[in-house]
Amino acid sequence: GLKLVNGAAHAFIPAGPNDIRGPCPALNTLAYHGYLPRNGIVRPALSFIVGLNLGNDFAKFLVYQAFLMNDNPITNLISIGLKSPLTGPDPPKPAQGCYYIQFASHISHIGDTSMTRVDAHFGDQAVFNETLFQRL
Repeated sequence: GLKLVNGAAHAFIPAGPNDIRGPCPALNTLAYHGYLPRNGIVRPALSFIVGLNLGNDFAKFLVYQAFLMNDNPITNLISIGLKSPLTGPDPPKPAQGCYYIQFASHISHIGDTSMTRVDAHFGDQAVFNETLFQRL
């Protein structure tokens, strides 16, 4: 069922100076409300299930996608923003001759669309735009 997002147990707390946020509003919201660790470094599966009210299978699918993009499978930690040393040391590179694809971050499979940020063509899409927000 539906859950109250901004209740006493999950009150909104703005990001601190060392907290990581990315351009994904869903992950940022989960971190602001404490469903994900507020520092932005997450062990995602359970957080996706609880915070987004997803089924176990779909949550695992999303986690797998996130690990393809910006992962550390050794520590099972993901940064919701840019790469961070808080996720632990990078795993060793695969043996020569193996095919390996590494994407920059989980946002590489998300389109450049936001109601509160400019498109990348027009400026920094990671910065909140109050003017666009007021038009909602």
